[in-house]
Amino acid sequence: MDFRRLRMVFKYGWKDAMMISQETGRSRIGIFMDILSCFLNYYVWSNQYRKEKLYSLQGDKRKEICLKLQNENIKRVQWLNEFYDNYKFLNKWSRLKYEQSANLQKKKWDAYTQRYGFGKNCVIGHDVLLVRHHHLNGTISVGNNVLIAKHTLIDYSGVLIIHDNVSIANGVIIETHTHPLEKNRQTPIPGRLEIGEGVKILSNAYISDTCHVIGRYARIGAGTYVRSNVPRYAIMMGNPAKIIGFLYSPEEMVEFENNNFEENDRTSIEQYENDYKKYFSSRVREIRTFVKK
Repeated sequence: MDFRRLRMVFKYGWKDAMMISQETGRSRIGIFMDILSCFLNYYVWSNQYRKEKLYSLQGDKRKEICLKLQNENIKRVQWLNEFYDNYKFLNKWSRLKYEQSANLQKKKWDAYTQRYGFGKNCVIGHDVLLVRHHHLNGTISVGNNVLIAKHTLIDYSGVLIIHDNVSIANGVIIETHTHPLEKNRQTPIPGRLEIGEGVKILSNAYISDTCHVIGRYARIGAGTYVRSNVPRYAIMMGNPAKIIGFLYSPEEMVEFENNNFEENDRTSIEQYENDYKKYFSSRVREIRTFVKK
C-alpha cells in the first residue's frame, strides 16, 4: 500500500469531491467514497478522477480509463522512486571524503560501475550529479578510462554515450533534453549525445541539447558554449562556440587514423579536408581580411 499517496487522496480528494458536488449536485460524501474506491482498486488519484470525470462514467468505459491511469501511475511512481534513490546514491558517494585515500576511491568507482555501468579505470570527482528529469527514461553509457571531474552536472534524460578515454573537467554541464517553445512548454523532448573517444572538455563548458555528436579527439575549450555538432579532431572555443583549428593537419590525421583505428572506422581524408576547409581555412581568410581592413 502506498500510504503517502493514500494520505494525499484523503487531503485532496475531499476538496475535489466538494468541487464535483457543487458542479453536479451529488453527495460530497458519496463522491469522496468513489474517489477512495478508485484509488484502492485502480490506484487512480483524485485529480485524475476529476479530470477524467469518472464520476459520470460507468461500466467498461470507466474500467478502461482506470486501467490506463493505473498503468501510467505505477510507471510514474517507479520512476520517482528511482529518482530519489539516485539522489540518495549521489548524496553518499559524491562526497569529498571518498577522495581521501585510494581505498575509498576504489569503493566509489566500484559503486558507480555497479549503478551506472561505467567502464574500467574511471575517475569520478566529488559533487558530480548524474540525473534524469521529467519522468524521461534516458540512459547513460560510459566507456573505459573516463574522467568526470568535480562539480560536473550530467543530464541523461535522453541518451548519453561517452566513449573511452574521455576527459570532462570540473564545472562542465551536459544537457540531453529540452522543452518546445510553442504551446505546451511542459512536454520535455529527450535528445541524444555521443561523445567520441579521446574527447577533452575543459572547465565550465556547456554542452547544449542541440549538440548531438562530439567527434573523437575533439577539444572543447574552457567556458565554451557548444550548440552544434563538433567534427572529429576539432578545437572549439568561445560563446557562441567556434572552431579555431584542428588537432592534426589532413596528412597527420590520416597517419594517426591508420595507426589507431580499423579501416571501417577511419575518417576519409576527403571528409577531413572538407571539414578543415569549412571550419578552419575559411575562418583564417576571414580573420586576415578583417585585419587588413
